[in-house]
Amino acid sequence: MDKRKLSGKTILKLIGALLALAYLGFFLYAGITGKFPSMHRAEHVMRFGDLKNWVSGGMAAVMIFAFCITSALNDLNIQKGRKKSFLPLFLIMILPIIFLLLLESYLDIGWSGIALYVGIAVFLFGVAWIPQLLNQWIAHRLLRDKPMSGKQQVQIIEWIHFHPLKKLLIFGLWGFGVVLVLCGIWGTATGKIEMDGEFFLFLLGTAVLVVALFQKMRRYVCVPYRNIPVLNQILSKKQLEQLLDGEHFEPIEFEDEAMKKYLEIYRSQNWMLIGGKLLSKKLALWVTMNRPGNYASLKVLYLNGMTAKAKVDLEIRENRYEEFTVVLRELIGYEGPLKLDGKEEQLAQKFASFFPEQTSDQDRLAAFLSQDVTAIRKDYIQTFSPPPDPRKKKRSRRERE
Repeated sequence: MDKRKLSGKTILKLIGALLALAYLGFFLYAGITGKFPSMHRAEHVMRFGDLKNWVSGGMAAVMIFAFCITSALNDLNIQKGRKKSFLPLFLIMILPIIFLLLLESYLDIGWSGIALYVGIAVFLFGVAWIPQLLNQWIAHRLLRDKPMSGKQQVQIIEWIHFHPLKKLLIFGLWGFGVVLVLCGIWGTATGKIEMDGEFFLFLLGTAVLVVALFQKMRRYVCVPYRNIPVLNQILSKKQLEQLLDGEHFEPIEFEDEAMKKYLEIYRSQNWMLIGGKLLSKKLALWVTMNRPGNYASLKVLYLNGMTAKAKVDLEIRENRYEEFTVVLRELIGYEGPLKLDGKEEQLAQKFASFFPEQTSDQDRLAAFLSQDVTAIRKDYIQTFSPPPDPRKKKRSRRERE
């Protein structure tokens, strides 16, 4: 641990966490042993209802401990510049609070409370850490030497960020809203449910949300392979799979320890996988990077004027920036400056001019990605390179003289 980071404020936070932990221990002792009768009197605690004093006191101690310990850990910067996550604070706070509530039930009704708590704890911890383990396992499958079809590879990449599961979840939530509206209408029509003002507003609000979110839900669920931005809006599912045929991915190695641990970036002959997004080397012309904090967002400008986006959850600075820009230069295959601000429409027109016989964006893009594009890329670079600085010409002439 770096002693320079252990400031006075951090020490106070750690002391506060220890005191809150001791405070929690006292309330648990009072609740389990039955001592201190005043601790077993029930009081009304805001929206929690009537709680015994040892339970409400324990909940307050848990909240204080969670805020102090997570704030101290953030001060110590244990994640080394990675994007901060709210999940540890949530788990540190919610699981002990559930334990306190169920422990009170256990003292009254037996082991069912403990069994319920264990099930909830296993579920929450599973939600927190199992996806990360599965992510690593899925990513390693992509790197196998065994030849795979394009369909197999793109499906593995799709699962790296669990897009099929997210689609199912989003469709399920939207469908649940539809079921609620239909059941409410049916129950009212058959007389099983009485339609009062509060129920009418709930049903109306749910119906409005279902209708308003339909298009967004449909786009999210129906777009093939969300991990291939831009191309998934133009090409068919079969065409995207064919583009991955014959590609072999390998990891990009970094020297920085945090980049080794947190950045999983893979390359193949024609693709690069960054932040779970598959980006085309053939199409990539320019990339801009925004670094607002402990993450970096990328905007990759394609030759057809469209922009693909990706994000990495790590602070890119100093030596990391140098290493990461090497990756971006490999992606676009060019190091010099280009004048591309506000040229998206011009890029699209130029892209269409190379394929006059193709009548649709889909046909043009499919034709482009299926051939050697070296000459086309050179033409783009020549067209959008800034004119040479006349002062540099004069300086170089003087140097020669």
